[in-house]
Amino acid sequence: MVAITKVLWLALTATVTTATAIVRRDVITVQNDITQKMGPGWFTLNQDLTGFPSSGFAGAITIRNDIATLVSILETTVSDIKSTGSFSTVAGTTILADIQLQVPTMLASLVTVGAQKPDWEAMQGASWILTQLESMNIATSNFMDAIIAAEPLLLKPGGLALKAEITGAFDTAINYYGASQ
Repeated sequence: MVAITKVLWLALTATVTTATAIVRRDVITVQNDITQKMGPGWFTLNQDLTGFPSSGFAGAITIRNDIATLVSILETTVSDIKSTGSFSTVAGTTILADIQLQVPTMLASLVTVGAQKPDWEAMQGASWILTQLESMNIATSNFMDAIIAAEPLLLKPGGLALKAEITGAFDTAINYYGASQ
């Protein structure tokens, strides 16, 4: 009887461990989300914003799709971070560095969209771009909150500093568009 109980316990433990390994994401998944999905997404958005307004209505639709893709990537990455759990110091440092590499492109995109306010107004798209900026801001804030929560204690200030920098840029762009609404 004891032998059967032990066998059943071992089988149950092996099943739970295997299921956990299948469901849980790892740090590599999060890094890939950041470097192979999010980074190219911000680059594409920046390129498409740079091509606007000469790209016209088709460019505006492309920008809308770029933003929707980025929001989806950010949401998926938040899910992957939460599934991963806490980062090690080495992984956390690498992830913060990966994000920091993307900050110039993020900031350039937000500055560009701010400078294009008259063009968006001419297309009667200023309120639409404001809504898109707010949506991206929420998704980016949730992403940074998940990063900060997963970081080891010593790395949390770095995550908070990155979030403050990114949030400031979003706030500036949102306030710029919100001023005429």
